[in-house]
Amino acid sequence: MRSFLLLFVSILFLTSCQNNKNLTGTWDMFKVYRDGQDVTERHNPDGERFIQFKENQFETGGKPYGTNTGSYTFDSAIDTLYLDSDTGPEDDSRWKVEISGDTMHWKGFGTEWAESFELIHIKRHPKD
Repeated sequence: MRSFLLLFVSILFLTSCQNNKNLTGTWDMFKVYRDGQDVTERHNPDGERFIQFKENQFETGGKPYGTNTGSYTFDSAIDTLYLDSDTGPEDDSRWKVEISGDTMHWKGFGTEWAESFELIHIKRHPKD
């Protein structure tokens, strides 16, 4: 009985960890930092930028940058996200990702320029 209880608790823990790393859905851009400075007003002046993940595809939108689409790969074992933009390799990006509840924190990596950026997104929930 004790072994069963331990197995049950382990399964619940692993399931909750996996759910915490679920990117699927629409995430609204909340904050943008560059070199530790809040640059949200410059990168999301109208407060409407978002990214949507579904079936290994992403779509971004909102002023002033408009729409972008592409594919993504998320490695949940090492919490890395790769965005492969349809606009070309100059728009591709790599991020270290932490998800806590409805908040997703991204930290760029791979180049000095990318590493200067941090993004915070909040998960959008359908209206009841």
